[in-house]
Amino acid sequence: MSEAIRQQGRGESEAAEPRTAVRVAAVIVTHNRLSLLRGCLAAIHAQEPRPDRIVVVDNGSSDGTAEWLAEQQRRIPELLVVRQANVGSAGAYHTAFDTALRLGARWIWSTDDDGIPAPGALAELLRQGERHGLDMVGPMVVAAEDRDDLAFSMQGHSTAASFTAAAEDGIVPGAIALFNGTLLNRRVFERIGNIKREMFIWGDEWEFTLRARRAGLKDGTAVHALHVHPRNRRTQRPLAGGLLGTVEEMPANRAPFFFRNMGYIHATYEPESIRRMMVKYTLYFLLHRRCDLAGLRGFWSNYRAGLHDRYPDDLMALAAKRPIAVNGAVNGAADSPASLPGAISGERA
Repeated sequence: MSEAIRQQGRGESEAAEPRTAVRVAAVIVTHNRLSLLRGCLAAIHAQEPRPDRIVVVDNGSSDGTAEWLAEQQRRIPELLVVRQANVGSAGAYHTAFDTALRLGARWIWSTDDDGIPAPGALAELLRQGERHGLDMVGPMVVAAEDRDDLAFSMQGHSTAASFTAAAEDGIVPGAIALFNGTLLNRRVFERIGNIKREMFIWGDEWEFTLRARRAGLKDGTAVHALHVHPRNRRTQRPLAGGLLGTVEEMPANRAPFFFRNMGYIHATYEPESIRRMMVKYTLYFLLHRRCDLAGLRGFWSNYRAGLHDRYPDDLMALAAKRPIAVNGAVNGAADSPASLPGAISGERA
């Protein structure tokens, strides 16, 4: 490696070189969606070339996932299973990337359990990533309900055909939807660190994208690599007939995460968005929600906390928890994250 990987914690110290370098480690994060995980793991294991390691982070599942994964390890020797408490998608990806880096992966292929990579997706991602010198390369994410549509709108495109037409030599530069089948080079983590795990859910992938771009890392979408994912179901509510743009509506139990994380993102990367965010959501709670003062106070409290990078103590403690169990033979031994050298912890701007 050209640059020593460093650990953050109580002072920084150089981490040892990984004992075995692997080209690709696939990582899957899951929580109580065994029926989806089955298809995801099968699609990844069927790729040609196949990943050298497959890491599944079981984020506190209670639906039989642990037992099923134990069975899979008997037939998939490259499968490594990490079990931990539910620390949200951000905490799950932090553990997944940490583990893959400790295994020595040069490329890390990432997905949620509800994503299905099409045959040949990994080969195309590797080819385009290396050909164009990309640090992060994503597939074209198509909707499971209708594969002619994108699961997520990308650069104003909503259909696979129009997005493909925008490609240059098979790549749409500067467009990516982390972590939906995304292939990330090891140098990304060497440069900017790991996921901001205290974000828990909603916004961690966008923060990581912005952090990477600010560091000068290159990303793009390989339109001939396909990844199937359920259509984006998040609800956008127009304000004043759309004259003031839209606000995102969400379940009440997830709103604090969204507002806090958007506050952090705006303060760190998009300060010009702060005033507009405050005005829009104030009007939303006062007008559309008919003087929902409790909702307004919740917005202001959480958004301002994010602006100052203040996260609740319970989230910080939960994010810092280590995995409770790691199973799987790595280089002939059952290794835990503490015994696998070469990871990166923490976040660096």
